[in-house]
Amino acid sequence: MKPVKRSDAAHIILWLLLLAIPLAGCAAVSASPVPPTPTATAIVVSEALRQDAEAMATHMGISVDEAIRRLSLQDPIGRLGAELEQREAETFVGLWIQHEPEYRVVVAFTRDGQETIKPYVENTPLAGLIEVRTARVSLAELKAAQGEVIQLVRELGLPFSSGINVQQNRVELSVSDRSLFEASMQNSNLQLPQHVEIVVTYEPLGDEIPFALTPVPDLAFPQLRAQSATFMLALLQGKLVIREGCLRVTGGDEDAGGLVIWQPDYFLNDNDGIVEVLDREGEVVARVGEKVRMGGGEVPLTAELQRQLREPLPSQCEGPYWLMGEVVVDQ
Repeated sequence: MKPVKRSDAAHIILWLLLLAIPLAGCAAVSASPVPPTPTATAIVVSEALRQDAEAMATHMGISVDEAIRRLSLQDPIGRLGAELEQREAETFVGLWIQHEPEYRVVVAFTRDGQETIKPYVENTPLAGLIEVRTARVSLAELKAAQGEVIQLVRELGLPFSSGINVQQNRVELSVSDRSLFEASMQNSNLQLPQHVEIVVTYEPLGDEIPFALTPVPDLAFPQLRAQSATFMLALLQGKLVIREGCLRVTGGDEDAGGLVIWQPDYFLNDNDGIVEVLDREGEVVARVGEKVRMGGGEVPLTAELQRQLREPLPSQCEGPYWLMGEVVVDQ
């Protein structure tokens, strides 16, 4: 794995903070009340902390000392979230950091929030930073709904991802083809659980392709029915070749290569005997006989993956299988 540079780490930490990523459940559960955090004047400022603080201060328009103070509170805030999730599961909704218009730690409960939070933060540096809000559904209920919807959607054979948005107090189900998803739900006589909202991450072209194609007969082009909800980030590079009627990316004659499982909205085209792959804009992204680079990752041909394919794989199209992410086109 490539090591992370300090500048990269600072950038990562900064964006996590700016996006107000919910902290509930992100830390190990503590068996004792949240310990006091040292005041800003007592903080031991390492070089790494100072670099992160300087980057944060520049981006947010605050002093370096204020940035150091905010960064030093990350651990106790995380411990508070874990503590509340364990001990107040019936009413705890979530916890997140708000940086603007003023720095606050927002904690939400379904009821009795002020009374619940008091013993956890009194006599600690968090006491004056807490803003209590009320929401309808507890984090425990949202987790239960998320588990239910994951099991339900897996039966449809469609790619998806899900997460809990504590600020919006809901489970978000990300799908890449809403029409196909809703039709599949209806055909299977299924309904989403309560507190689940669909988030559409991609709109496919559908049946109306806005450019001409010349078909390539007898060439397998395995393709997903719906775009993956997330892409793997490994890199496959080599020559795009046809072997036994299957498109593969190979590093040489002795290399079996990877059989590519393509995302939707890629198309085969015969251009005067040259087999091309076009994207949704009609642009050539790969040609047989030429080098190609694409993101993605090697995957086993599981029953779940086979249900996601438009058509069954021909028997001669053996693995290893590469589930593509995006083709890397040199500019």
